[in-house]
Amino acid sequence: MKAFIFDMDGVIIDSEPLHNKIVIDLIHDLNIIPDERYLDSLCGLTITHIFNNLKKDYNLNISVEDTVNKYDRQLIERTSCMQLEAITGIPELLLNLQKASIPTAVASSSPMEFIKVIINNLNLNNYFQFLLSGDEVEHGKPAPDIYLTAAKRLDVLPSDCFVLEDSHNGATAAKRAGMTCIGFQNPNSGKQDLSIADVLVNTITQIDIDKL
Repeated sequence: MKAFIFDMDGVIIDSEPLHNKIVIDLIHDLNIIPDERYLDSLCGLTITHIFNNLKKDYNLNISVEDTVNKYDRQLIERTSCMQLEAITGIPELLLNLQKASIPTAVASSSPMEFIKVIINNLNLNNYFQFLLSGDEVEHGKPAPDIYLTAAKRLDVLPSDCFVLEDSHNGATAAKRAGMTCIGFQNPNSGKQDLSIADVLVNTITQIDIDKL
């Protein structure tokens, strides 16, 4: 292991329920309420990808661009005034990686402004070499683009990278990039098929970097 890459939503912070709440609120006036299984299938995708899927699957008469802009504004407004906490075990894991001189990065499907708000709010900036958003690559998760880009910026081979993911789409992206994936079974991220991951954990505290 020469680098460790973190997804953010559902890994560093339990934000998946908030994402789903905003998505549901934005399409509520259209009398569309996606079921839980459908929402779980969207976990890990960029917000543009999510609303493109919703528009197609539910035949919605919406502007994806306008809806994404509304979503972004609501996301920042709601989180800017919240007292946030990292998922249990994340600060300790980051500290252990820093002590071991293992470089780290965030590779999240969320908008960059939101990533910065979360990482700043949690005071975790000093642990990461950089933050990477799915909006910065051509194809979002489950495509491997974001993880391949992260490996290139870290100047390491994909095969030397470990990724921490909580979603099927994210784990698929990591494996398609040729990386080792740790699947975090976070109940707040819905029912996610993480069978593609190399290692499965129920808590972040189960991750022992000396055994990776």
